[in-house]
Amino acid sequence: MSKVAQFEKGKTVVFGPEGFARVEGIGEREMLGKRVTVVDLFVLDSKMNVTVPLERAVERGLRPVTSKAAAERSLERLAAGRDEPIPWNRDGRLLKDRFAEGELDGMVEVLASLIDTQEARKLNDGQRALLDKVRKAYAREVGEALRLSEDRTSERIDAAIARRTGA
Repeated sequence: MSKVAQFEKGKTVVFGPEGFARVEGIGEREMLGKRVTVVDLFVLDSKMNVTVPLERAVERGLRPVTSKAAAERSLERLAAGRDEPIPWNRDGRLLKDRFAEGELDGMVEVLASLIDTQEARKLNDGQRALLDKVRKAYAREVGEALRLSEDRTSERIDAAIARRTGA
């Protein structure tokens, strides 16, 4: 399947660390003397329109929303997985970089790491802010993939976290 076919007009996609976007259009434009395929996106969180060369957008993490099966697997991994937490260095760069990759697995790893840390001790302000940001992004993707309401998505994530922490 070509890259262009993955990004139909009107579809919701993940645009790396920028979050979710709606595809407004795909076309060809001349940029710096070359014809390139560009994608027009409306980034939902920042309420901003952007036009990006398709190749560059894919490098920055543009991808379709995950599948229903992958979303279900991620909830199970969040509930049952017991990986070594990603360490929080001075500015949280390791966790932030993993989240910025824009992949569902990365979101689960960061979310799980912060939840496990929270179980051991109180989170600092930076950790708390990142936890909220990651949870929001994760909930949006899982909800979109499973076609759940915001409340139902939150219930599913809360249940997975409760299983993880034994609450």
